[in-house]
Amino acid sequence: MLLKRATIKHYKSLDNVDVSLSPITVLVGPNGVGKSNFVDCLRFFRDAAVDGLEHAVIAREGIDRIRQNYKSRPYNISINLEFDAAELDGEPCEYSLSLSGKDGEYRVEGEASRYVHIERLRDPNGQWVTAVGRGQFDRQRDGRLSVNGNVLERTMKPDVLALGDYIDFETLGGEIVDFVRGWSFCALYPNTLRRLGTPAKDDRLLEDGSNWASVVKALKRTKNGQAALERIAEVMRTAMPGYQNISVSTAGSYLVPQMTLSTLSEGSPRQQKFDPVQLSDGTLRVFGILLALYQQPPPPFLVIEEPEQTIHPGVLPALAEAFKEASERTQIVITTHSPQLVDQFDPENIRVVFSDGGLTRISPIKASQIEAAKERLMSLQEFMSAEGLLPEVAS
Repeated sequence: MLLKRATIKHYKSLDNVDVSLSPITVLVGPNGVGKSNFVDCLRFFRDAAVDGLEHAVIAREGIDRIRQNYKSRPYNISINLEFDAAELDGEPCEYSLSLSGKDGEYRVEGEASRYVHIERLRDPNGQWVTAVGRGQFDRQRDGRLSVNGNVLERTMKPDVLALGDYIDFETLGGEIVDFVRGWSFCALYPNTLRRLGTPAKDDRLLEDGSNWASVVKALKRTKNGQAALERIAEVMRTAMPGYQNISVSTAGSYLVPQMTLSTLSEGSPRQQKFDPVQLSDGTLRVFGILLALYQQPPPPFLVIEEPEQTIHPGVLPALAEAFKEASERTQIVITTHSPQLVDQFDPENIRVVFSDGGLTRISPIKASQIEAAKERLMSLQEFMSAEGLLPEVAS
C-alpha cells in the first residue's frame, strides 16, 4: 500500500495543500516555509490512529497549537488521505477527518473511510486462502456511526476516532490502519546517537535513533538482518573507505556500539574499534539514516528530515542511491534544502515548498524547469543556485 495523496487544511501553517506522493517524494524548500509542519501532520495522523486522538493532541501542547487561528472565523482541521492499494485487488482506499477545537477543547466533526481488509479463509479443500474484503464507515458530528451502510445503535465519543475501532469482527479502516501503524519518522541528531543506550524491546528504530544499538544487535540475530548490515557496510565504505563492520558490546546495563575501521599505523594497516564519542557527526548520521532505511522488517512508510545535515556533499549521491533502493520496499518522503541532494532525484519526484503570506504552499516543479532538466539544459542544482526551483501551481 502507498500513500497516494494528502490534502490538508488549516493544520498549523498548512492552509490548503494538496500533495501527490510517489514511492519516493522529496520536499524542497528553505527553513521556515512549513516542510516540518507537513511532516508533523502525517505524524499527527499516525499518532492519533495508533495511540489515540487525545495523545496526538496533548503531544502537541493542545488543539490551539495545531489549528490555524483566525479571529474572523474558526476553521476546522481537515485531513484527507488517498491510498493506492493496487496489490489489494486495486480497490481505492480513502480516509477523511474533520476536527474542530478552541480554548483547549476539541471534537471530531466528521470522519469517513473506504477501505479493504485481508481475510484468511479455508477453501472447500481445507486450504488457507487470502480473500480481499471491502468496507466503509461514516461518522457524523453527533457520533452516529454507519458501517457498511448499517447505522449502529452505539455512538462515538466526540474526542475519539472511529478509525481502528473493532466492530462486528471488523477493524474500521482495515488495511489503512495496519499500514499507518508501521509509519516511521527519522530525525537523527549526533548527540543522541552518542548516548549510551539500554536494551530495548522494540527492534524498530525510534525517531531520534536512541535505540540504535538495540536495532543493530537485533539485526545480527537473523539472516535478513545480517544481509542488511552488509548492505549498510557497502554504502558506509563510500563515505568512509576504512569502514569494516559494527559490533555491540555490553557495559553494565548499557549497550555500546563500536565501529571497526581500518587505519594506517606507521605505514601498516591496522583495524581499530571506535566508540560513538570518537566518531564524527557525519559518520554517525550516515549510519543512522542507513539503519532507518535497512532496518528489518522494513517500515512501509518512512520520513527522513534533512538527511544532508553534517554530511559531506560528496557522500550524498551514495545516500540518494540508498534511498532509491529502499523505496522499492518502503515509501519514502525526504525533506531537504540541499541542491546537491535534490540533483540526485527525478524532477517529477520533487515538490517545492514555499511560503505565501505566512501560509505554506506545496507544488510540483514548474513544467518548463522539468523539461529543461530532462533535456540537460540545466540541472536542478543549477536551478536552485540561480532562480530557485519554481512551483507550477500554488496548492
